[in-house]
Amino acid sequence: MRDYSNMPVLNWEGPISAKKAMAQVHHAEPVILQMPEDFTLTIDAPSCGCEAGDDPAHHINCNAADTLKALAASNNVPELAKLAEIAHEAGQAVDIESDNRRIIIHD
Repeated sequence: MRDYSNMPVLNWEGPISAKKAMAQVHHAEPVILQMPEDFTLTIDAPSCGCEAGDDPAHHINCNAADTLKALAASNNVPELAKLAEIAHEAGQAVDIESDNRRIIIHD
């Protein structure tokens, strides 16, 4: 299991959270997005280029653009689509922990 203890956690609360996350990711710095209860983290892991994590609810090293755009579409959150482009440009990857409602953006 990966160690995320040294990464900052940002509680997702809409557009303001999106701007903070975009600034963090733009500088190629990792961030954990703690998503709200009603946010769906279901993705098509193979099409997002994910590897299997230690837990069936965890997907690691996913393609940032594909994963964040898929989540943006399924949850109607356009800010995540913008974040997808920034993460892709910064060369970041995404881990998903659906059981913990977390999106981890890292290098």
